[in-house]
Amino acid sequence: MKFWEENGRASGRGSVGSTHSAIHLENPESHLRWYFKYFLGTAHQNYYGKTAEKNMFILSVVKSDEHYRAILWAKTGLQRIYLPVNLQKTRSPQSICQEFGDINVVRAPREIKEAEIQRDLLYIEEQEGAINFKFGVLYRKKGQSTDNEILCNNDITPSFEKFLNLIGEKVALKGFNEYRGGLDVKGDTTGTHTYRTVMEGKHIMFHVANMLPFSKDNPQQVERKRHIGNDIVNIVFQEEDDEFDPTCFLSQMSHIYASVTYKTEQDAYLLRVFNEEAVPPYGPEISGEYTDHDHFRRVLLVKLMNGEKAVYETPQFVARRERTIDQLLREIYKRYVRCDEQGELDHHLRPFADLTDRIIETTPRIGRKKRFKKAARFTEKGQDLKFQKIISGHAPTSKNCTSLSLQRKLAHFSNWRCDRVLGDIPQKIHCADFWDTFVVMGSDNGLSLINTLTADVTEIYDSLFVPKQILVVEEKSIAIVRAEKGKNKTGCIYTFELSALTMKSQCTKNIGRKKTKQEKIQATKGCSLVCCYLTIASKLYMSVVKHKMIQLYEWIRIPGQGQGWFQCKNDFQISDVQSMCMFSRPSGLKICVGTSTEFLIIDAEAGENDKRKCIERLQKHKENTSLCITPVVKDEINNWAIGVLLTYNNISVLEQFTLHPDNIFTILIKWNVKPLHIHSSLPYFMAIGQQGIEIRMASNGNVVHSIDVTCVSYLAIRCDLIYLSTWDNSSSTGEIVSLPTSVNFGSNSTISSTGLALSNESVEKDWNNKTPVPLRVNFHKNSPRNRRSLTNAVLRKNLLGGSTSENDAMKHSFSTLDLAFDSDEENIESGPATFSHTGYDLHYNVYDAPTFFRVVSVDLKKGPGD
Repeated sequence: MKFWEENGRASGRGSVGSTHSAIHLENPESHLRWYFKYFLGTAHQNYYGKTAEKNMFILSVVKSDEHYRAILWAKTGLQRIYLPVNLQKTRSPQSICQEFGDINVVRAPREIKEAEIQRDLLYIEEQEGAINFKFGVLYRKKGQSTDNEILCNNDITPSFEKFLNLIGEKVALKGFNEYRGGLDVKGDTTGTHTYRTVMEGKHIMFHVANMLPFSKDNPQQVERKRHIGNDIVNIVFQEEDDEFDPTCFLSQMSHIYASVTYKTEQDAYLLRVFNEEAVPPYGPEISGEYTDHDHFRRVLLVKLMNGEKAVYETPQFVARRERTIDQLLREIYKRYVRCDEQGELDHHLRPFADLTDRIIETTPRIGRKKRFKKAARFTEKGQDLKFQKIISGHAPTSKNCTSLSLQRKLAHFSNWRCDRVLGDIPQKIHCADFWDTFVVMGSDNGLSLINTLTADVTEIYDSLFVPKQILVVEEKSIAIVRAEKGKNKTGCIYTFELSALTMKSQCTKNIGRKKTKQEKIQATKGCSLVCCYLTIASKLYMSVVKHKMIQLYEWIRIPGQGQGWFQCKNDFQISDVQSMCMFSRPSGLKICVGTSTEFLIIDAEAGENDKRKCIERLQKHKENTSLCITPVVKDEINNWAIGVLLTYNNISVLEQFTLHPDNIFTILIKWNVKPLHIHSSLPYFMAIGQQGIEIRMASNGNVVHSIDVTCVSYLAIRCDLIYLSTWDNSSSTGEIVSLPTSVNFGSNSTISSTGLALSNESVEKDWNNKTPVPLRVNFHKNSPRNRRSLTNAVLRKNLLGGSTSENDAMKHSFSTLDLAFDSDEENIESGPATFSHTGYDLHYNVYDAPTFFRVVSVDLKKGPGD
């Protein structure tokens, strides 16, 4: 095997996202195990079909009031997607399959109604990777160069023991009833003790070579090699900074070796990671030497967990997984799908009905009772499977905690949550942008100005002036608005001085359409798209799509001559432009456009004779329903783009302008949402879709976080905050929320006690240090609601409607609490509140009483159950 090294100084793999980032567990099961989380135990439908290449697949669909969730099970792996619900047109399974893009279905899929298929699909989902982890730990003395020499070490030195106590807790194997990682917990045949821990809710078992059985007569130490050699990730500890060569291990299974050197004088750990050449990049980036031991522990363990997930994407494991899934799909076909003599699907299987509960509408009165019973059995079977996984601790969304070394435990949680900026807006927001304390907002009612301090809304232009895009350029004190006017809804560009907008907002009535003529750029009449770009030299450019042409304008303002204006500098003949952006390169200003069939990049400064040569085709794509182009900027000094993210439907491809010679990986992202806008904030790509928000690492496209929120649209970005609008169909009101483009993790993190919390991230609670804990709290409806002094409270963990004891609940990290109260108080007031029970205090804030609560902190007088 050949290896590439990470040592904090120079990485063996260049990547677009190689910016130091927070510590994330990539591709967390709580965000990716959709079938367990959203399908199992609920009414959903599963369909079976074959592609034109005779490959088998299964489609699972569950429907809510606002969207579908669909999973495509194929031999190449699982694909997931959100789809909006169209009330005027129902969807068929075949149309949903086409949304995945790379599947060719020749016949309509048929439904499999047997409840037992849920167990098989759950098993297939578990093939994507391990929920818990096992890592090998070896002690290497200076000069040892073979695996036999290293495996024969038996001594545990004080430095080695200090390291083991840092990363885990020593436990006796006999009678151990949690994740055992392949070790014997009955007869002590694999040793009497070992080390284990829990990180990010995942159990980790360490195979410490020095604690495994040793044989004097066997120099190869087969018993130790049986465990260490089958571990995908191994830690090699050494007390002297000696060169380590990972090729000394002959294992075909081990792909990652983390070399840890303890420096006694500095009381620091030096970390280097060696990866087999086929392993793709993964985070977090390492900084080499660590003096903060708790921070080092977190970096090391999360790095190794992400590393094992990355190994599963190597060709060796991908081929193995494809064979396994293909065989499982074939077994499902034989078990559940009835075939005739020609091997065709039985046409008596019920075809797709519209993904809704059509029992009453489509079933005769005589057969309804039977259909209801069968649907109930299907749901009950899924609930039983889900409950068994939860109580066994093997659920992918289980919130595990650990009772080891309380002083070692850190509380880490996500700051990726949406904070409300404005609420109860009575009209649907088309576009908006921000400056100072004002929001310029466009809706069907016209152009409005909102003061965020007072929440006052002033209409500037009436409903005959309908803004579709608003771009505020504070450096030039102007707002660029693309709006539709008149009965024909003809688009045009208007430029407003920000000071003039403020003055107009002070008028007693809105201003009519005649007053907009002085702000109108007449040459842009009929435009359908606009974007602007401010260069590092403070030059403002605007590109406008008009019919089959792109016009380039430059902002001109002569000192002492009052208001400035846009002057047309160039134009290019390109038709069917659906998406557009501008960015800088060392060679000058570029315009990237997306048409219905391809992406193009244009040299905006090309002369008249070079226009035909200035257009470069980046990539062709399939017929699409949505396009998005995102420049990726890494050079903060010159503001130069190093690449552009090209997105069609739910697929993104990164086109890099300068490739690192060692970067052999093409970044291809298949989003679970259909992005309407993607923001690049290295090291993250943040996709905003109508059905949710998804955040991925730019270096490899792995998921780090997702937020479920419907009817959301992108507005603007200001000061590292993305502003979004949401719409509630039931109340016909909207709101503007903000989302941070980056997140900080650490033991000194704090929670904002205000805002709309959309994140349900789990946390590891440090009961002794009394660290803040973010939780979502629901009041139990079957008991009277309490106000502020909660004297007789019962805290319980919610498991499919059931509960555990208080001590059992408090031993785990959880993101949802049910509070049941025996009180005569009926009203709940918004604001801070607290209650005490069994030795601990829970402090929380109440929002939109009585439906939403935010826990601020937990103060404990004693650790319950610990």
